[in-house]
Amino acid sequence: MYITKTDYLEYLFCKKNFWLKKHKPELFEDIELSEFEKKIVEEGNIADETARHLFPEGVLVTTHEQEALEDTNQYIDTHEKVIFQGAFFVDSFLIRADVIVWDEILGGWELYEVKATTKVKREQLHSHIKDIAFQKEVLTRSGLSVVKSCIIHLNGEYKRRKDISWRDVFVIEDVTDEVKEVVDEVSMEMDEMKKAMNMPEGSGCACIYRGRSNQCTTFAYSNPKVPEYSIHDLHRIGLSKKKLEAWVDEGVFALEDIPNTSILNDKQALQVQTYLSGEPFIDRDKIRKEIESLEYPLYFFDYEGYGTAIPEFQGYGTFEQVPFQYSLHIMHENGEIEHREHLVRQKRSDIAGSLVKQLAEDIGPKGSIISWHKSYEVGRNNTLARIYPSHTHFFEDMNDRMFDLESIFLNQLYVHPDFKGKTSIKKILPVLVPELTYDKLSVKAGDQAMERWEYMLSEECEDEEAIYHDLLEYCKQDTWAMVKIYEELLALL
Repeated sequence: MYITKTDYLEYLFCKKNFWLKKHKPELFEDIELSEFEKKIVEEGNIADETARHLFPEGVLVTTHEQEALEDTNQYIDTHEKVIFQGAFFVDSFLIRADVIVWDEILGGWELYEVKATTKVKREQLHSHIKDIAFQKEVLTRSGLSVVKSCIIHLNGEYKRRKDISWRDVFVIEDVTDEVKEVVDEVSMEMDEMKKAMNMPEGSGCACIYRGRSNQCTTFAYSNPKVPEYSIHDLHRIGLSKKKLEAWVDEGVFALEDIPNTSILNDKQALQVQTYLSGEPFIDRDKIRKEIESLEYPLYFFDYEGYGTAIPEFQGYGTFEQVPFQYSLHIMHENGEIEHREHLVRQKRSDIAGSLVKQLAEDIGPKGSIISWHKSYEVGRNNTLARIYPSHTHFFEDMNDRMFDLESIFLNQLYVHPDFKGKTSIKKILPVLVPELTYDKLSVKAGDQAMERWEYMLSEECEDEEAIYHDLLEYCKQDTWAMVKIYEELLALL
């Protein structure tokens, strides 16, 4: 069994999960990547490929396994100055280096790691540094001298123009000194990994001290005593490390076993209270105040968007989402409801022009605009205002009139034990409106909608009409779900 840089990063995150991947791969067989996760992998590959434009004289190792190792050695022996995806295997460790460049002046190799990210947070940068330090150590153990270490990442300030300048798309950051600071530590961790891989299976995993959203894939397997709904699901418990660690060390996992609920913050306490009582908490007065602040007609509104690492359309930046679809349910004061929608069907430089034009016709000058998690819609409006400056006032006005229906649940004006601390529309809807479901739809999530739209516009697509219909139905369901949740709130008053 060999160890890759992905294995190394997995080891740093959760040693038990790393061990299970090597010894019990069947645990991962039924775990399918979401469309969003697949997209992240795809974008990483695209960034890696396009970054090669920065080194036009490079040669690419296209083979695999033993053949890739032999081809890499041949390129080194024939003094190729730039090698993409060079393969190196030594002492159980295997890497494919994104880019290595021969430095004639320093008499050694420069190592470049491509990341499909823009500006990263400090803890993420530390992970990137250790990633490239791992690769440097493998190269060093293979007999190569690494004289420089760099990270190539995307330029968050870049906006797509007709002609792409790859020097503008990417930023090269020299992290040689940072890598030197951690390389000894990384070398020790590599040796520890080899030992850990050959040890018997241990119990539990480090993720027991993390909130639910920051746990490994095999958490349930490694921690069978932890209930499906536990202390790990409490509101922002990951930020209360001392609190979580104390409970875990005491063997407290179930919400009903928390010994001292007085140490919970208000949101956590209310979450536990509703769970223990089995009854929802509803602050009718505050909900009424929120609803009475809304002005008819009510526009229940939702965008679907598409973003890529290398912006595909003019005016858009790295990972900046292009709104390609919207759904709009309009509720009038007399109770009448009408539906409007738009879905972009053609790729062109002015990709959202038709959408903007119709949206400006569909949304009138008065009335509240209701969304779910409104920061997404507000962000898309800001992008469209920049690209279509003649509509700036329209989009600014939309944002001023925007009401976030999720805020009712985020602010805990309505807390139900079956929400399990979550506030996404797909967690709230089954509880309040169980008869309305996404299960029968062909498109069930936003990341899937993005993938389907991309495919629909491709030359390979053979079922455009079916996908077009599926996308319309999905987006329509999102806004209709908001209508039905709103009606449920009204019925409480």
